Order: sequence, then C-alpha cells, then structure tokens
Amino acid sequence: MFFYILLVFIILALFLVTYYYPSTEKIISICCLVIMILIGGFRDGIGWDYKSYTHWYLEGTRDNNVEFGFLAIMKAFRFFKLDITFLFFFFSFFTYLFAYLGIRKYTNKSSLPLVLYFMIPVLFLYSFTYIRQFLSVAIAFYAFSFLLEKKYWRYFLLMLLGISIHYSCLIPFVVFMAVFKWGEIIKIRHLYLLMGISFVISQIGIIHLLSFLFKDSHYLFYVSSKFAVPVPLMKLVVLNLMGLIVLWYYEKFGFKFSHQKYLLLIYISSILFLNIFSESTELTRIYIYFRIFEILLVSEIILYALLNKKFWMISFICCFYIYPFFRAIKIDGDNQIYEEQKLVPYKSILLKNVFSKDTV
Repeated sequence: MFFYILLVFIILALFLVTYYYPSTEKIISICCLVIMILIGGFRDGIGWDYKSYTHWYLEGTRDNNVEFGFLAIMKAFRFFKLDITFLFFFFSFFTYLFAYLGIRKYTNKSSLPLVLYFMIPVLFLYSFTYIRQFLSVAIAFYAFSFLLEKKYWRYFLLMLLGISIHYSCLIPFVVFMAVFKWGEIIKIRHLYLLMGISFVISQIGIIHLLSFLFKDSHYLFYVSSKFAVPVPLMKLVVLNLMGLIVLWYYEKFGFKFSHQKYLLLIYISSILFLNIFSESTELTRIYIYFRIFEILLVSEIILYALLNKKFWMISFICCFYIYPFFRAIKIDGDNQIYEEQKLVPYKSILLKNVFSKDTV
C-alpha cells in the first residue's frame, strides 16, 4: 500500500507545482503521462484478467469470438513472436496516450485533468483489468473532440477503431452523435429532472425487465438478479451529489467555452446510465465512456474552489477522489478469487525486487 500512497503524493505534488508555476503546465502533464505509462505498462501480473489474457494470447482460445481490431493486434504480436508483456504495455501506452491527447484537445490546463484521471479508480486502476474496453474509452474520448470540430471523417475513423477493439463503443458513438445534434436545446433544468427520474428508477429497479428480454442470451449473466451485483447506494448518492455540484457550478457561472456544454451533457449521461443500470455493476461499465469527461469539468471547479477558498467544496472533492482510490485497492486486496493478480503488492517488470515486500 505504501507504493500507492507515495504515488498519490507525487501526483498531487506535481499538480501543486503547476498551480504555483503555471509555466510548467505542459512539462508536468507529460511527467504525469509518463508516470502512468510506467506504472500501468510495466505492471507484472496485476489485473483480474491478466492470466486469462495471457492464456488467450498464447493459446488463441477466444480468437473466434472477439472484435476484429483487437484480434488483428494480437495476431501481429504473435507473428513477431513478442512476449505477452509487450501486449500489455501496448494497450496501457495507447490508453493513456489517447486520454492525454483528448485532454490536450479540450483544455490547455492538462495536468489537473490527468491527476483526476489517475485518481478515479474506474479509469486508471481498472485499466489494468479491462484493457480492451478502456482503450476504447480513451479513443472515444479523443474522437469526440473531432466531432465538435466537425472533422467528421476523423471522428468516424477513430470511433470505428474503438468499436473494433470493444463493441461497447457503439453506445458512445450513438450518444455522442445525439448530443452533438440536439445538445443545444437541452437546458440545465432538464438535466436536474433527468437525474432525479433516473435516481428514482435506480431504487425501483428494471433488472427484472432486462432479465426477461435477455432470457435466451448469454447477456443474461449481466442482468439476472441471481448473478448481478448492485452498485452500493452510498456510491450512487455520492456520484449524484457530484453531478449536482457540477450542474450548480455551470448554472451559476455559465460556460467559458462553447464545447463545455457538450462535455457537461456527456458527463451527466454517465450518471443517468449508472442510475438506470445500478442493479448490475457489469452493466454500469458502459458509464465509463461518459464519466471520463468528468475530469475536465471538475478540474475547473477545483481551480475555482482553490481561488475562492471554498474549503467545504475542496474537502468534499478531496474525499470524493482519495477515499475511493484506496477503497478500490482494499476491495481488490480482499478479493479471494484473484489471489495472484492483486494491486498490492505492486509488481513491476522494471522493479521486481523493490516493492516485493509491500503489504496492505
């Protein structure tokens, strides 16, 4: 655990450098990117699916039932007889690179969004496991910037790439197009209403309906009340509360840039998806495509809170990010199924012997 505590201090210290010395913004953001690539790309045996991906790569056990883009990458690596570690590094590198490129497209102040990307477990830590989907998330995040610029061919090609890695990227493809086409007519009061309705749905539940629709499908595992694991109520409440804070901020101060309205709509979509499908954590994984935009919006709120000494807001945001980060590591450590692929101790190809005695 000491390794992750030290890592958080380093990441936060880098942000403070940019806060007090704005001229260092670009170089510090690159430092954050390099740190994430080193941590994620050179991990050794970490991630619930690490062994299954290794077996898949070596034996080709799922080659007939996978997206063509991911299969093409694996076949290329096999052709050159590369070790599986190169495949994990490849996906980590491009996941964080596309996230970084996306952040740079949306804002010039990239270091703080990168810090938040690192601090949100469902973005950085979980990318160690869901490597295909999280690369698609980063690609879609970057691709949306081209849709805003009306560079349609780049958008379509990038989204096609994302879909070829993980079919779930079809959902943000549709949602992004809808937001881009009709986003201007949606008011913030509409978002308050939609959040309220979706939260009520989260408490009523719709999983029984989904179980009926998918009763003859292999997707039944994700929606069956027998197998599905619900999202904890406290997590729902806290994420919805952050959504309300973000809405309050932009309702009070408006948008500095025209594209922020679209980013807000996509971010709120993450909360709607989370609420509606909260009975199954596997189904809510789709919300990651939209939650990644949170790092851009909340960054602006953090800077506002620091500048105006809004200590209550700063305290809430600190707890909102730091507590879940370490809670995710603890939950991972308590998992009895994946004994050898846990986050603690952190194991690196580069530093195999340095942190081998790290304990919770």
